[in-house]
Formats: sequence, C-alpha cells, structure tokens
Amino acid sequence: MQRRVISIVLAALTALAGLVVTTPAFAATAPARITRLADTTPPTVPTGLSSTVGCNPLSVTLNWTASTDNVGVTGYDVYGAPYSGGTFVPVGTTSATSYTQPIMGLYLYEVRARDAAGNTSAFTEPVRVVLPPCPTMTPEPQPPTTPGTPTATVTCGSVTLTWTASTDNVGVIGYEIWRAPGATGGTFALVGTTTTTSFTQSGVGVYRFQVRARDATGNYSAFTSPVTVYVPACPTRGCTAVYSPAGDWPGAFQGKVVVTNTGTTATTGWTVTLTFPGGQQITRVWNASLDDFANPYTITNASYNGALAPGASTTFGFQATTSGTDNTPITACIRTPSS
Repeated sequence: MQRRVISIVLAALTALAGLVVTTPAFAATAPARITRLADTTPPTVPTGLSSTVGCNPLSVTLNWTASTDNVGVTGYDVYGAPYSGGTFVPVGTTSATSYTQPIMGLYLYEVRARDAAGNTSAFTEPVRVVLPPCPTMTPEPQPPTTPGTPTATVTCGSVTLTWTASTDNVGVIGYEIWRAPGATGGTFALVGTTTTTSFTQSGVGVYRFQVRARDATGNYSAFTSPVTVYVPACPTRGCTAVYSPAGDWPGAFQGKVVVTNTGTTATTGWTVTLTFPGGQQITRVWNASLDDFANPYTITNASYNGALAPGASTTFGFQATTSGTDNTPITACIRTPSS
C-alpha cells in the first residue's frame, strides 16, 4: 500500500514538471500624435458687479464674482462712460475680481473677462456710481482751472495731443478727452481719460478735440477751445513727396512738392496727399490736378508727368492762403502701380 502511494505522488510530480507557463505577448505600438486644437471658447460673463464708494480719498471700488473658462481666466477689462451719455472706453485692467480708481462723478462701469487664448466674454450689465454724501468732507465747489488748448502732433494714422496742466485747490486727478467728427458740426463724445497731460488717438480723418480736467472732489473744469486735426493715412512704399516753401506774402504763400519714384519699376501715375494742420487752404495748383479744394488735399499727376522711371522725379506747385501759422503740410505719396 505504501509503495502504491509513493508511485502516485511521483507520477503527479512528473506531470507538474512538464507544465510550461506562457504569458500573452503584447505588440508595442507608438502612441498616436495628439493635435492641440485652438481655444475659441470665451470665459463666462462676470456676475454680481457692484460698487463701493469711499470718501477719504474719493474713490470707487468695483467688485464682481470670478468668471470661469475651459483654459483659464487671465484678467478683466474695466470700461467706463459718463452717466449723461457717451461711449464706454477702457479705464483699466486687473487680474483680480476688484478694481479701484478715483471717483469720476456720475459714471457707469462694466466689466468683461479675458482668457489665456485672448478670448473675451460679453460685458456685464453696467453699474451706476454716484458721488456719496461724505459728512467728514467740507463741500468744495471750486473746479480746476481750464487746461491749456491742446497742441496736436500728427503722424500718419494717429495724433498725440498735449496741453498745459490745470491747477486746483484740492488736486487735479485726471483729464477727459472729447472728440467730434469733421472740421465743423457733429457731436462731441468722450474717447478717453488720462492722468497725464498727453493723449494719443488712432484713426484717419478730420476731427475736433477738446479737453477738461477733474479734481479729487468730482468738480470739472470748463472745456478747452476745440482744436481741429487732420490725420492722413499712411502711404505705401514706392514714392516720396517732399515739400518746400516757394515764397510768401501777407495772407498767402506758394509751395512746391518734389515727387520721386523710389520703386524698382516705372510708374504710370502718382497721388500726393497734403494735410495742413493749421487750416491753410489751397487756391490753385500747377503741373498737377486737384479736383476737390478741401483739406486734406488729394493731388494727382498731370497727363505728362505721371510716368516716372525708377529714381526719377517731377515737381508740382501750389498757391494757398494762410492765417500766419506754420504752413508746412504733412505729405503722403502713393504710386501707380503700387509696386
């Protein structure tokens, strides 16, 4: 019996020794390339916009509930406009959910969010800010003095206004810049604010600007006298127009302009724009054509001097009235063909 048991055990061990354990093979495959999609989803609109007004110093603090975004909110844009009417303009940015600035009187504010991809949310509903009754403050009815009449520095496509600072018994905290379209007519509207005595505005055309100051207690100065500005378009490459004076007498002057083809091919025509910031008026031209006697002036070649070889030049002249200010125009030249 014992010998039979030993035989059974030996047979079982032999069978086990013949077993082979195998592991399924897994094919090694390269991971698929992931294409990153552009983020076009804007943040949600901030909610709960509210304002708190402080009296010492006079300031307004805006608070709101944070927006959410699929990538991440990076900041908020704050816009403001006078309650009496006007366009909302940027007044500041912040990465927090609050923003503080000196109070600007009866004013409206709205806020929008920005994400890391540059998407912006819609604006919140505007919130109105009103000057509070500050019992600890002595009423201060004295407005700032009127700023100096702005001086315009014009380049193609933009203008920079500068003016002499206002003074005030409490303190000037900023300036408002208002603009109207055209040399006459049109309604002035707020286009920006600044705490300095300069402001740059982009845009081609004819505009009138005026400026007023505000102090720390919400008083406004009178507006400056309007200044009319002519902002020309930036020319394309390929031709230049150089002005030089050719004589003057009381109430009038003459000028000449040298047009040069700076391209590598011949021109079939050219157009020169003359913009007079001082309001000078052209009365006649020669060696060129002028269809509309309105500033800025668009002057085209005559039938005999539009074709210019590379490096070649031609000259035209004009006569104009003057008010005694600088007669130098801003020039721009465009060639045909454009290259």
